[in-house]
Amino acid sequence: MSIYKDRIKKLQESMQRLGVDYYLIPLADYHNSEYFDSYYNIIKYMSGFRGSNAALVITRDKAYMWTDGRYFIQAEMQIKRSGIILMKQGMPDTPTVVEFLSDKMCEDDVLAFDGRLVSVEGYERYNNAIKRGRICDADLISDLWENRGEPVRNNVWILSEEYAGESVEQKLLRIRGDENYNKADALIVTDLCDIAWALNMRGSDISHMPVFYSYLIITKRNVILYADMSCLTDTLSYLEENGVTVKDYEEIYKDLSDKQFYNSYGIYKTLIDDSTCNTAIFTMLNENSEVLKSAGVIRTMKCIKNRTEIKNIKNAHIKDGIAMCKFLYFLDKAVNEGCDTDILVGEIDDIIGYRGNGEKKYYTELSLVEILHRLRSEQEGFIEESFDTISAWAEHGAIVHYEPTPKTNATIGRDNFLLVDSGGHYLEGTTDITRTILIGDASLKMVREYTMVLKSNIALARAVFYDGVGGKSLDMLARNEMWQRGYDYMHGTGHGVGYLLSVHEGPNNISIRNRRDVPIRPGMVTTDEPGIYLRDEYGIRLENELLCKVLTTNEYGKSYNFECLTLAPFQLECIDSNYLTVEEKDYLNSYHKKVYKLISPHLTKDEADWLKEATKEI
Repeated sequence: MSIYKDRIKKLQESMQRLGVDYYLIPLADYHNSEYFDSYYNIIKYMSGFRGSNAALVITRDKAYMWTDGRYFIQAEMQIKRSGIILMKQGMPDTPTVVEFLSDKMCEDDVLAFDGRLVSVEGYERYNNAIKRGRICDADLISDLWENRGEPVRNNVWILSEEYAGESVEQKLLRIRGDENYNKADALIVTDLCDIAWALNMRGSDISHMPVFYSYLIITKRNVILYADMSCLTDTLSYLEENGVTVKDYEEIYKDLSDKQFYNSYGIYKTLIDDSTCNTAIFTMLNENSEVLKSAGVIRTMKCIKNRTEIKNIKNAHIKDGIAMCKFLYFLDKAVNEGCDTDILVGEIDDIIGYRGNGEKKYYTELSLVEILHRLRSEQEGFIEESFDTISAWAEHGAIVHYEPTPKTNATIGRDNFLLVDSGGHYLEGTTDITRTILIGDASLKMVREYTMVLKSNIALARAVFYDGVGGKSLDMLARNEMWQRGYDYMHGTGHGVGYLLSVHEGPNNISIRNRRDVPIRPGMVTTDEPGIYLRDEYGIRLENELLCKVLTTNEYGKSYNFECLTLAPFQLECIDSNYLTVEEKDYLNSYHKKVYKLISPHLTKDEADWLKEATKEI
């Protein structure tokens, strides 16, 4: 029996003893964060699955896991020995978790989950859909998970106004002036990025997301931060100056269960973001005050970048573009042509592999991850990657969110694509870029498909649209090229990007699967990343970040367009120029001219010469 089958069996035995028929395990922490400390990754512990979106439902005798199209191939590989049945989320014949439970549960059945891991929004979907049986809050994992350890808690630091562009005082004034906030006496902030943004503070409790575990309560006159006290040493005077009272992280549960706490602060109506507030907190609030729900007071503010942030973000992309262009140069010269380069001289031998007599160099997916990391690390203000770098050779590129490991680490060969999706957190902002690089020679089919993805990328980048247009409509611009030729991809075309926060930031999103079709507005930064994925062959994805800007104002209202922030060339050898329209060629030539102008002054002569050739007009 595999360790995962054994763990599921032990959980089922606990369910049997406690009278639980269905146990739900979401992939979440207590704040519904996309990324989180491994302490909270119960799905990985129970199944071996390593993706970023999943839900497990354990019954008395079976186990089911839902994940989306980005992870179908990966999930099949990682859970095959666990006995878990894969449910392909979004497929026509696959019920949602809610539909599955609603259909399966009988009159006396009990559905249980840890209320700290399920958002209010999620709880209400289950509660409204399940007409038979009942729901209860129960943590069945803590006693089961041996040697779990403790959650990570690290020191917190201050992001100065030269990067944030706005003081805490100004942000609190804006929050308290919000029309939704003014319907309540207090706002409970549970989203970690919202808290970091509101206080101009950052941390490192979560890899690739510079936040710290905390809760925040903002009343008409008071601000209370619940966080690990030992991690706030360097910020206590700063917090005091900004009128913030500090309490220990876990104390929020004690306070919210105490009626006197509400009376002391005059809290009779409480505003929450139901997409991130967990059910355990909601239950306590509901017993002591009237609860109002909002899509997120702070979220709608922080997604619109201010002038300082926009200026800084452009600088961050220049730095990231320098690193990426050096990397692409290295791939072309050292990997593709086998030439020696002066890149990282004296530091690279420890990550280059050797075969045979030790004279022939070869590179692997992981060695390229390390090389790109070192190039980014050379840039001033670099903090960390904004997510785990995807370095996917050949068929691994068809796994949308493939993550190279020592076990899967492929050697880079010839005549196929290397897909590299990566990004960085800098003091000046956050980047996210994907380039698909040909090593060797390409077939006509490969060139046509690369060009198709490029056309889709350009279609969105060239969009002009009026105020009120949301991501669903814009998504069709990118997909139309694919659809006409019988292709599609199982992920959104674009997601919002935070400012030194989560690389995936809402509410802006470009996807036909949006539940909330939020209009794309000036100041929002959103990615543009269509792709083609052919199982057992390769994947092609091309991604840039786009800044929404005002184009014109006329009798029809305001129209918007995009400014491309990302600065790295597309591979000319993979582009069939006969397949591009005049407008697409003009866009590509103009983009490449901008890349060369902004990046070449920061490169060596050899690198700049290479970039000039890589960005020549077609």
